[in-house]
Amino acid sequence: MTKKIIYIILILFLVFIPITLAGCKIKIGSYTVNNFTITKKKPNNFYYTNSLAKNLTLESSIKIKLMDTNFYKEKDLSIEDIDTVRNFTKALKKNNFIEKPKDLPEKPLYKLFFTFNKEKYVINVYSEKYISVYPWDGNYSMDYIDMEGIQPLYNLCGLCKYLIPR
Repeated sequence: MTKKIIYIILILFLVFIPITLAGCKIKIGSYTVNNFTITKKKPNNFYYTNSLAKNLTLESSIKIKLMDTNFYKEKDLSIEDIDTVRNFTKALKKNNFIEKPKDLPEKPLYKLFFTFNKEKYVINVYSEKYISVYPWDGNYSMDYIDMEGIQPLYNLCGLCKYLIPR
């Protein structure tokens, strides 16, 4: 009789413990386990921009959509416009990458949506001076870029204003 009770308790223990632990989660990097989130420090302040530039260089299938956030007008970028964005990423220097500016507007003027085969990125264009870069589903904070010193030909705000005038 006691062996039966021990077997029943053992079976209940083996069945219910995994069920109760299945609801808990911990996130480690991109892995989730129990109710704790352990975040890694962002490797550098140009992490997402570097990944975006790599995709712009290596991917053959690129789609970029521009959206005016005030009037919600949209426009697909042509091959020449995509080349301007590529040249912009090549013109960036390490000193263009900054911490989040205190005078950054809350809402960007324009958004650029990049769609590659496996990844998606967004660039928020705040002004002639500031933009931010981040992936659709990133784990770190955005990359903030000060566009001072970039040739006016490659300034993304100028490109956006040219394609969708305000």
